[in-house]
Amino acid sequence: MVDVVTLGETMLRLSPVTVSTLEETQQLQVNVGGAESNVAVGLARMGMQAGWISKLVDNSIGRLIARRIQWHGVDTSRVVWSENGRNGIYYLEPGCEPRTTRIIYDRSDSAFTTLRFEEIDWDYFNQARLVHLSGITPALSGDINQLTHQIIDQVKKHDILISFDVNYRSKLWAPAEAGKALTQIVEKVDILICSLNDAATVFGHKSKDAEEVAKGLLHQFGNRIVVLTLAERGVLAYDGRNSWHQEAYQASNVDRIGRGDSFSAGFLYGYLTDGIPAGLKYGNAMAALNQTFKGDFFWGGKEEVDRLIAGSSKKLDR
Repeated sequence: MVDVVTLGETMLRLSPVTVSTLEETQQLQVNVGGAESNVAVGLARMGMQAGWISKLVDNSIGRLIARRIQWHGVDTSRVVWSENGRNGIYYLEPGCEPRTTRIIYDRSDSAFTTLRFEEIDWDYFNQARLVHLSGITPALSGDINQLTHQIIDQVKKHDILISFDVNYRSKLWAPAEAGKALTQIVEKVDILICSLNDAATVFGHKSKDAEEVAKGLLHQFGNRIVVLTLAERGVLAYDGRNSWHQEAYQASNVDRIGRGDSFSAGFLYGYLTDGIPAGLKYGNAMAALNQTFKGDFFWGGKEEVDRLIAGSSKKLDR
């Protein structure tokens, strides 16, 4: 049995080692990152059985990506391997106030965009407790958008929970295009995870009242649960009857990339083990800890997360 299966593209992440900008750097640090694999890593490090499905080129880069994910305990045995094509890359130029963090994608026509329905091990999918997807995947191509619908329709036949993080990326598609495509997807999922900004940009819910937005989204799409992330204001969840709010944890900012994925991992962990309030606590705690690590992945563990939630984090552990 696998608790959670995720599916999506993961890329090489290249960023300057010792300087501030890509233009001046002579050395690049190699990490890997992708929303869905980041979630799988977070879940695995919390002790859950997590699997990640994708398509990679069978070369040294593809094997590097898979092994970096597998190292954390994620099951990568259902990755589809291609003899031809390319693996996606993205370049990260870290920002520092007032300079913006910049990302350059080099992912067009990657092997993942050629993934087909018949290449997926559906028996593996169908024994999961929950399947997690994100709005990045359908943005990659029309064929992958169609595959996202096929995955959701297939999973729903087996009464498996589906969680979906909107994860809007303006460099992949315009708000109107995203709103039209994602509306058709989101109305099929059980758990909708969305930032307050994405709710306004993609779906037109522009109120600053988080509870009003969460209720509006649930009314529009009919999800089981809407989870609305509010940046420094924390997070709110609404299930049609009750709403819960959880304050954000304070954290130093080493690297914010992957913070939202760690929140999703924490929420799913807490929700599957102890319900919505636990999901909000674990999500916020893992998001806060994530931004203290370099790279996309969550490098903490359950003991550290539990200490933060209990309010007993240590500055020196010896």
